[in-house]
Amino acid sequence: MDLKKLEHILRIAEEKNISRAAERLFISQPALNLERELGTKLFVRKGNECSVTEAGRIYVETARKMMNMKKDCYAKIAELSQLHNEEIAIGASGLQGDYMMCYIFQKFHEYHPNVKLQFTSMKGLKAQELVKNGTIDLGIVLMGDKQSYRMEYKLLGKVELLLAIAKNHPLLEVLEEEGEITEIDLAKLSELPFVLAPKDSTERSVAEMAFEDAGIDPYVPMDVEGIHYQMALVESSDYCSFISSNNRAHVPDSIRLIPCKTQPKMNAVAVYRKDKPLTKALVELISLAEEYWASFSEESF
Repeated sequence: MDLKKLEHILRIAEEKNISRAAERLFISQPALNLERELGTKLFVRKGNECSVTEAGRIYVETARKMMNMKKDCYAKIAELSQLHNEEIAIGASGLQGDYMMCYIFQKFHEYHPNVKLQFTSMKGLKAQELVKNGTIDLGIVLMGDKQSYRMEYKLLGKVELLLAIAKNHPLLEVLEEEGEITEIDLAKLSELPFVLAPKDSTERSVAEMAFEDAGIDPYVPMDVEGIHYQMALVESSDYCSFISSNNRAHVPDSIRLIPCKTQPKMNAVAVYRKDKPLTKALVELISLAEEYWASFSEESF
């Protein structure tokens, strides 16, 4: 059986639409020729949708088994051929990606001294795009719940967004008179200006959702990329901001971090292609990344 044909039929079964599957595969109608070859219908068309016939069900089940055998075979051969010359290209988001790689690097090379890592810092959306087109092998990014077609996502940990406010801010004194501040209701900050991450970032998206949950629409006079610039503005003015929990060690002593009542969080995820077998080294790398991000999920504030 032609493995390409197997892939085509599996895609139709997943899409439940022959034309849409053909467009995604950049081919002409893939099922028609195969049905002529087999002398039986594999799909029943109902308007724009299609479903498998009994013959189609048998074909799809067999095709899945064969494609899984192919993946397993390729993975085993890859481990043999790449034992001494494997290279893994990684894309990770910003400052947190830099710190993560510092944590991972030494441990990883103790296990895999002959594997070369190529690390590039980039935005999460860019990392996902490069994984999808095969330019890099692995993306480690912060994101919400959206996922992309033909991509695999492994949750590594949850990262909480914390309110950052100067310790000498007048509002803190008022709140402290009401009692110990263990968490903050964002509704009480509706009149304060905020500096936030750029609009195309996960941090910004999660922050805006937190404002929406609190029923407020605060003034945001400036978008700021980079934790150090954000902290400098918070430290020297009445601005507030959000800092992810994994960056709390790099916040100056003059700034207080307070958990929000609604606990806004981002997902730290490893992103890789569904159709590309994971080598032993890549599995180990993802495991170390999970170890790193899990430490922030377990922190108390």
